[in-house]
Amino acid sequence: MSTPKKGMIQEFKEFIMTGDLMSIAVAFIMGAAVKAVIDSFVKDIFTGVLGLFGKCKDVVDAAGTVTQKCSDIADKKWRTVAWGSFLNNIINFVIIAFVVFMLVKAYRKATKRNLAQDGPNDNALLTEIRDLLKK
Repeated sequence: MSTPKKGMIQEFKEFIMTGDLMSIAVAFIMGAAVKAVIDSFVKDIFTGVLGLFGKCKDVVDAAGTVTQKCSDIADKKWRTVAWGSFLNNIINFVIIAFVVFMLVKAYRKATKRNLAQDGPNDNALLTEIRDLLKK
């Protein structure tokens, strides 16, 4: 006897309810939030500290005018350490992480599932291995 074919909508509903899509969405959102914090650290903190090691020297041109010639790393924009911007990105990350946590908690309660425990447990795996070895 053949089983009836499922409609596309039913398959899509099962796909969403399996938790795989929810896990992927959580990973994507948290990955983007972590990327923002890392980018902010490099742009706002690391390059500013790195710019403190750059050298500037006085250059006298043919007319006798003295100007400062700086390497790219010693440019003024590189010498700025933007603690406020970095702190803002960390606060945004904490807020995003909390909202994602609340969404996952609501999802678990609605589906009565725990995303981290979706596979078979150790006992089930050991029982399966034992049964295969008996064969």
